[in-house]
Amino acid sequence: MIRTIAKRYARALVELSEEKKTVDKTKADLAAFVGIVDALPAMQKLFASPVLTPENKKAVIKELAGKLSMQPTTQRFVEHLAETGRIRYVKEVNEAFQEILSERQNRAAVRLTTAVAINNGDLEDIKQKLERLTGKKVDIDAQVDTTLIGGAKAQIGSTIYDGTIKNQLNKMRNQLMS
Repeated sequence: MIRTIAKRYARALVELSEEKKTVDKTKADLAAFVGIVDALPAMQKLFASPVLTPENKKAVIKELAGKLSMQPTTQRFVEHLAETGRIRYVKEVNEAFQEILSERQNRAAVRLTTAVAINNGDLEDIKQKLERLTGKKVDIDAQVDTTLIGGAKAQIGSTIYDGTIKNQLNKMRNQLMS
Protein backbone atom coordinates (compact mmCIF):
# COMPACT_ATOMS: atom_id res chain seq x y z
CA MET A 1 0.00 0.00 0.00
CA ILE A 2 2.72 2.50 1.00
CA ARG A 3 4.71 1.54 -2.08
CA THR A 4 1.71 2.22 -4.34
CA ILE A 5 1.13 5.62 -2.74
CA ALA A 6 4.83 6.50 -3.00
CA LYS A 7 4.95 5.53 -6.68
CA ARG A 8 1.92 7.66 -7.47
CA TYR A 9 3.47 10.75 -5.92
CA ALA A 10 6.90 9.98 -7.40
CA ARG A 11 5.48 9.58 -10.90
CA ALA A 12 3.76 12.97 -10.61
CA LEU A 13 7.03 14.59 -9.47
CA VAL A 14 9.00 12.98 -12.30
CA GLU A 15 6.50 14.23 -14.86
CA LEU A 16 6.50 17.71 -13.35
CA SER A 17 10.29 17.92 -13.23
CA GLU A 18 10.57 16.67 -16.82
CA GLU A 19 8.01 19.23 -17.94
CA LYS A 20 9.91 22.06 -16.20
CA LYS A 21 13.28 20.61 -17.29
CA THR A 22 14.53 20.50 -13.70
CA VAL A 23 15.03 16.76 -13.27
CA ASP A 24 18.58 16.93 -11.91
CA LYS A 25 17.83 19.74 -9.46
CA THR A 26 14.62 18.02 -8.30
CA LYS A 27 16.54 14.77 -7.79
CA ALA A 28 19.21 16.56 -5.75
CA ASP A 29 16.66 18.58 -3.73
CA LEU A 30 14.58 15.56 -2.79
CA ALA A 31 17.64 13.46 -1.93
CA ALA A 32 19.05 16.24 0.27
CA PHE A 33 15.73 16.67 2.07
CA VAL A 34 15.39 12.94 2.69
CA GLY A 35 19.02 12.79 3.81
CA ILE A 36 18.41 15.38 6.52
CA VAL A 37 15.16 13.79 7.67
CA ASP A 38 16.86 10.37 7.76
CA ALA A 39 19.83 11.70 9.74
CA LEU A 40 17.68 13.34 12.41
CA PRO A 41 15.35 11.02 14.35
CA ALA A 42 13.66 14.07 15.89
CA MET A 43 12.72 15.25 12.39
CA GLN A 44 11.24 11.83 11.59
CA LYS A 45 9.14 11.97 14.75
CA LEU A 46 8.04 15.49 13.95
CA PHE A 47 6.77 14.54 10.50
CA ALA A 48 5.12 11.34 11.80
CA SER A 49 3.40 13.15 14.67
CA PRO A 50 -0.37 13.58 14.33
CA VAL A 51 -0.20 16.34 16.96
CA LEU A 52 1.50 18.82 14.65
CA THR A 53 -0.75 20.39 12.07
CA PRO A 54 0.12 20.32 8.37
CA GLU A 55 0.76 24.07 8.65
CA ASN A 56 3.39 23.48 11.36
CA LYS A 57 5.03 20.80 9.25
CA LYS A 58 5.01 23.11 6.23
CA ALA A 59 6.78 25.79 8.29
CA VAL A 60 9.53 23.29 9.13
CA ILE A 61 9.74 22.26 5.47
CA LYS A 62 10.00 25.90 4.40
CA GLU A 63 12.89 26.49 6.79
CA LEU A 64 14.69 23.32 5.67
CA ALA A 65 14.08 24.19 2.02
CA GLY A 66 15.73 27.56 2.55
CA LYS A 67 18.79 25.99 4.15
CA LEU A 68 19.02 23.42 1.36
CA SER A 69 18.41 26.00 -1.40
CA MET A 70 15.58 23.87 -2.74
CA GLN A 71 13.83 25.04 -5.86
CA PRO A 72 10.24 26.22 -5.30
CA THR A 73 8.72 23.30 -7.21
CA THR A 74 10.33 20.67 -5.00
CA GLN A 75 9.50 22.66 -1.89
CA ARG A 76 5.84 22.90 -2.91
CA PHE A 77 5.80 19.17 -3.62
CA VAL A 78 7.15 18.32 -0.16
CA GLU A 79 4.70 20.77 1.40
CA HIS A 80 1.91 19.03 -0.51
CA LEU A 81 3.02 15.75 1.08
CA ALA A 82 2.62 17.44 4.47
CA GLU A 83 -0.83 18.80 3.57
CA THR A 84 -2.08 15.39 2.52
CA GLY A 85 -0.59 13.60 5.52
CA ARG A 86 1.92 11.74 3.35
CA ILE A 87 5.12 13.46 4.52
CA ARG A 88 6.02 10.40 6.59
CA TYR A 89 6.44 8.54 3.28
CA VAL A 90 8.93 11.02 1.82
CA LYS A 91 11.75 8.44 1.91
CA GLU A 92 9.66 5.92 -0.03
CA VAL A 93 8.62 8.64 -2.48
CA ASN A 94 12.29 9.49 -3.04
CA GLU A 95 13.16 5.82 -3.67
CA ALA A 96 10.28 5.47 -6.14
CA PHE A 97 11.30 8.76 -7.78
CA GLN A 98 14.86 7.46 -8.28
CA GLU A 99 13.57 4.16 -9.71
CA ILE A 100 11.12 5.77 -12.14
CA LEU A 101 13.74 8.27 -13.26
CA SER A 102 16.33 5.53 -13.80
CA GLU A 103 13.82 3.53 -15.80
CA ARG A 104 12.95 6.50 -18.01
CA GLN A 105 16.63 7.35 -18.53
CA ASN A 106 17.52 3.68 -19.20
CA ARG A 107 19.90 3.66 -16.23
CA ALA A 108 20.63 1.04 -13.61
CA ALA A 109 22.16 1.45 -10.17
CA VAL A 110 24.80 -1.18 -9.41
CA ARG A 111 26.22 -2.02 -6.02
CA LEU A 112 29.64 -3.52 -6.68
CA THR A 113 31.31 -5.27 -3.76
CA THR A 114 34.96 -6.33 -3.94
CA ALA A 115 37.53 -7.66 -1.46
CA VAL A 116 39.87 -4.71 -2.05
CA ALA A 117 39.48 -1.24 -3.53
CA ILE A 118 39.66 -1.35 -7.31
CA ASN A 119 41.36 1.19 -9.55
CA ASN A 120 39.50 3.42 -11.97
CA GLY A 121 40.64 1.47 -15.05
CA ASP A 122 39.23 -1.81 -13.73
CA LEU A 123 36.09 -0.05 -12.55
CA GLU A 124 35.56 1.34 -16.06
CA ASP A 125 36.03 -2.16 -17.57
CA ILE A 126 33.45 -3.60 -15.17
CA LYS A 127 31.10 -0.73 -15.95
CA GLN A 128 31.33 -1.39 -19.69
CA LYS A 129 30.70 -5.13 -19.21
CA LEU A 130 27.67 -4.45 -17.01
CA GLU A 131 26.33 -1.96 -19.55
CA ARG A 132 26.59 -4.59 -22.30
CA LEU A 133 24.99 -7.18 -20.02
CA THR A 134 22.05 -4.98 -18.99
CA GLY A 135 21.67 -2.83 -22.09
CA LYS A 136 21.54 0.21 -19.80
CA LYS A 137 23.88 2.92 -18.59
CA VAL A 138 25.06 1.93 -15.13
CA ASP A 139 25.92 3.99 -12.08
CA ILE A 140 28.29 2.02 -9.86
CA ASP A 141 28.44 2.31 -6.10
CA ALA A 142 31.71 0.48 -5.33
CA GLN A 143 32.13 -0.92 -1.84
CA VAL A 144 34.86 -2.96 -0.17
CA ASP A 145 34.02 -6.03 1.93
CA THR A 146 37.17 -7.39 3.55
CA THR A 147 35.40 -10.65 4.41
CA LEU A 148 35.45 -11.62 0.74
CA ILE A 149 38.46 -13.68 -0.28
CA GLY A 150 38.54 -12.22 -3.77
CA GLY A 151 36.43 -11.58 -6.84
CA ALA A 152 33.44 -9.29 -7.09
CA LYS A 153 29.70 -9.25 -6.57
CA ALA A 154 27.37 -6.91 -8.48
CA GLN A 155 23.78 -6.25 -7.48
CA ILE A 156 21.42 -4.61 -9.95
CA GLY A 157 17.99 -4.31 -8.41
CA SER A 158 17.10 -7.77 -7.16
CA THR A 159 19.56 -9.53 -9.49
CA ILE A 160 22.94 -10.52 -8.07
CA TYR A 161 25.94 -11.53 -10.17
CA ASP A 162 28.25 -13.27 -7.72
CA GLY A 163 31.78 -13.85 -8.99
CA THR A 164 33.38 -14.02 -5.57
CA ILE A 165 35.81 -16.77 -4.66
CA LYS A 166 33.67 -17.54 -1.62
CA ASN A 167 30.70 -18.25 -3.91
CA GLN A 168 32.84 -20.39 -6.24
CA LEU A 169 34.11 -22.43 -3.26
CA ASN A 170 30.55 -22.90 -1.98
CA LYS A 171 29.45 -24.16 -5.41
CA MET A 172 32.37 -26.60 -5.53
CA ARG A 173 31.60 -27.83 -2.00
CA ASN A 174 27.94 -28.40 -2.91
CA GLN A 175 28.93 -30.33 -6.04
CA LEU A 176 31.31 -32.53 -4.07
CA MET A 177 28.70 -33.16 -1.37
CA SER A 178 26.04 -34.31 -3.85
